[in-house]
Amino acid sequence: MRTLILNSSNIVKNSGNGIFEYKFPAGAIVIKQGQKLALASLQTYYSNFNITDRYDNNKFSYIWIDGSVVNIVIPDSFLDVNGINNYLHFIMIQNKHYYLTSGGDFVYLLTISINPSQYAVEINSFQTSVSIASSNSWSIPVGATWVNPTNPINPSITIINNFGLLLGFAPATYPSGVISGVPPSQIQTPSYSSTQIFLSSIAPQITPVSSIVLTCSLINNNYAIPTNQLYSYSPQGIFGEQYTIAPNQLVFIDIQAGQYSSFVCQFLDQDLNRLVLQDPITTILLTISDPNESVLL
Repeated sequence: MRTLILNSSNIVKNSGNGIFEYKFPAGAIVIKQGQKLALASLQTYYSNFNITDRYDNNKFSYIWIDGSVVNIVIPDSFLDVNGINNYLHFIMIQNKHYYLTSGGDFVYLLTISINPSQYAVEINSFQTSVSIASSNSWSIPVGATWVNPTNPINPSITIINNFGLLLGFAPATYPSGVISGVPPSQIQTPSYSSTQIFLSSIAPQITPVSSIVLTCSLINNNYAIPTNQLYSYSPQGIFGEQYTIAPNQLVFIDIQAGQYSSFVCQFLDQDLNRLVLQDPITTILLTISDPNESVLL
């Protein structure tokens, strides 16, 4: 058997650390009929973002109690539900869309949280008005341009595009309705009498990548799609951690006979889209069998 090692030195420029090219040091080599290839091991980091412009899942908006709409674009990143909620509150702080308690704590009228018992994500819209704010001793932050409404009002979150897949919500506004009129006498139609709680209607998919496919241009696997699929596995561990894939048994796949000066390995997601890795530290160990060698198929 022959062993080949691909690492960060083999990364193709501008490929998002997801394409590796191996150039045979002796120049072109001849691969004979019957030679096979297997993945011996893979070491890499869980570094593919779950929220990106490429996935079209980085945008949503909210409607504040005065009827103003704030559009939010999340930078390419990896965020769990708590991280998304924190980013929402970061934007609300920038817009001074919050209250302060008498002790100086922040009060947010919109939250996104996990509901583990329901295997769901929860959107909460808390109601406010002059009387509600007064009874809770909430104050408006200095510099805010909004005022407490006379009538009870609930702010809303609007889910658009693939952002809803992350949280398990269909595209819509939660709660629905229109805020009209001039503050502080604006009204909400339909009107609500309390906090509005919404549970995701489908299973949240906090990462769009459920499976990672490693391909190799040397092989031709007629039983797989794509035909150059070498190995497939689920993301391992948590974001930022290194992980190792080491098959218990080497599974060899036929190499297309011919003359090669180089070959390419590539990481794809389950939909065969190119995977972008933030960390370039990856080691791929491949094994090539000799023509007459007995291997596991």
